[in-house]
Order: sequence, then C-alpha cells, then structure tokens
Amino acid sequence: MDRHTLEELWRRKKSQTIRLMEVADLTRQILLAAEHRDQISVSMLLSMREEPVQRLSDIEASCRGLVESLPEADAIRAAELLNGAPPESPDEIQLYEQVGQYRRLLESTVEMDRRLSIRMGGERSFYKKFRPRAPQS
Repeated sequence: MDRHTLEELWRRKKSQTIRLMEVADLTRQILLAAEHRDQISVSMLLSMREEPVQRLSDIEASCRGLVESLPEADAIRAAELLNGAPPESPDEIQLYEQVGQYRRLLESTVEMDRRLSIRMGGERSFYKKFRPRAPQS
C-alpha cells in the first residue's frame, strides 16, 4: 500500500478520534448530570451528543469506502491495520498507533455509556437487554 493511502487513512482515523473525544467528554458530562439527577442537563447533553456521533459514523463510512476502493491486496492490508494488526513496515506505524489510540478511547467511552445506560434505564437498559455481560470467573 502506498504512503499516500496510509496517510489518508491516518488522517481519517485521527479525525474520528477527535470526534470520539467529543463524544467521550459529553458522555462524561451526561454521567455527572445523571448522578446529580439533573434531567434537564442530561436531556440537553444527550441531544448535543447526537451530532458528533453522526460525524463518527460518517467518518467510519468514508474509511470503509476508501478501503473498498483499493486494489484487493491493499484493501485486505488496510482492513487488517484498521482492525489493529501490527505494522509490517515503518510507513504503517503512524496508522497503527492512531488505531490503538482510537480503540482505547472507544473502550472507555463505551464503558461510560454502559454505566450511564444502566443508571438511567436499570433493567430496561440497552446493555441489560441486548448486551449481557459475560459471567465473571
């Protein structure tokens, strides 16, 4: 895969990470508002979170579109890198690191969202109904 393609994927993943930082910050604020039982702030912050979540989705779609437009071998390698595969060349390191940063931030944001959903929805929470946690041993 050429350096230009790797840089473009990195640029898109970097942009996606910035949007995810916005979502994480808003999720943190919603969680705090929920802990203080401030329903007005919760409602306002939830609606503020919609736009960056949509932008995240748009960027993800653009990454998929770029990968799908590549020759088969490059598309396979790009998909591997975007799924966290280790770099095979120095040119791939920057994208690998960005993908790792995004994944770590995504995991922490999902965990905050899970706590928020369970706090607000209890047994009706999305995470209780559709995503039961694996039994801990």
